[in-house]
Amino acid sequence: MFIYDQNNIEKLEKTISLDRLSSYLDKTNQDKESALKLYIWNTEVSSAFYTALQGLEICLRNQLHNALSQCHSTEEWYDIIQLDERGTTSIESAKNQVRRLHRSINAPHVVAELSFGFWLSLLNKRYHQSLWIPCLNKAFPNAHKSRAEILRELDHLRILRNRVAHHEPIFTRHLEKDYESIIRTLGWMCETTANWVN
Repeated sequence: MFIYDQNNIEKLEKTISLDRLSSYLDKTNQDKESALKLYIWNTEVSSAFYTALQGLEICLRNQLHNALSQCHSTEEWYDIIQLDERGTTSIESAKNQVRRLHRSINAPHVVAELSFGFWLSLLNKRYHQSLWIPCLNKAFPNAHKSRAEILRELDHLRILRNRVAHHEPIFTRHLEKDYESIIRTLGWMCETTANWVN
């Protein structure tokens, strides 16, 4: 069992940094032992969310990829659709990363390299006519929601996903509602996947 004596607490402060611990210290009235225990709890909860967030991210990118592939009759849809500068840069960066890994430039490799943020950007208003109406709405067969409502829910989960991925505090969020949102959003795309992740 770990002992939270003064020496160990001081060493952990250096390892984690006081800046990173500050939100935990604020929550525990500057009690360092309690802050470190809250830090561990936050890590464990983040770990528990990782599986559900992974399911969401993989499902989203594959649903959008499949919808775009069917709509454009090619898995290399990213070479023919019109994206803004940021989207085009994301595609080129993904291809460059695939090259650096000495892999073939093909759809499975490129799709895997594109970020969660990239996939969400395809749901932005600017692509409503060009991507949402002809293609991407098909990725959410169970949603019965507008593009804006779907994007709003996913963007809320993007923030959670990024906090988990970057080891940030999530203890101030309404975690039960976050989990319900992940499962609900998965269900908009595939009820079987939502049940499996749950």
